Amino acid sequence: MSNVLVFGDETAEQYPLLRKVVLRYQNALVMSFLERVSVVLREEIKQLPRTQRELIPDFLTVSNLLEAYQEKGLKLPQIESSMVSIAQLGHYIG
Repeated sequence: MSNVLVFGDETAEQYPLLRKVVLRYQNALVMSFLERVSVVLREEIKQLPRTQRELIPDFLTVSNLLEAYQEKGLKLPQIESSMVSIAQLGHYIG
C-alpha cells in the first residue's frame, strides 16, 4: 500500500508559480530538490509506454521540461499533475 498526497487545486495554472520556483538559483534546497525531481521524472517517463513517452518533450531539467511543455501547448494529465506537485513543494521548500 502506498501513500498519496494531493496538494491544492490541480486544475489551476501552475506555470507562474513553477517559473518562480525554477528561478530560485540562490536557494540550495530548492535547487537540490529540482535536480532530484528532474532525475526522477526522467526515470519515470522511461517506464511509460512508448506512445505516451513520445508526447513528452525531451528535457534535462525541470526548467527545460516546463519551457518545452509550454511551447508545445500540451495538456497531459501526467505532466500537469507532476508540475502542480513540483510547483507547490518547491514553493514550500523555498
